[in-house]
Amino acid sequence: MTWQICIRYPNGQEKAICIYKNREIALKRIDAIYSQGYPMHVAYVVRPIETTDDFIDETNLACFQWG
Repeated sequence: MTWQICIRYPNGQEKAICIYKNREIALKRIDAIYSQGYPMHVAYVVRPIETTDDFIDETNLACFQWG
């Protein structure tokens, strides 16, 4: 399964910023973000996605890790 990190804005919109194949690595990435301080008015969430490699658009993502 593939996991994505999304940033959730106050108006309910979400934007995917990272994709990982390993859920634990995605959660550690969220922990690293929050270790810098909790951002005002946004939240970071990990969501499972079912996708094929052809579907993922890597150009709009800040990071992309298959490790």
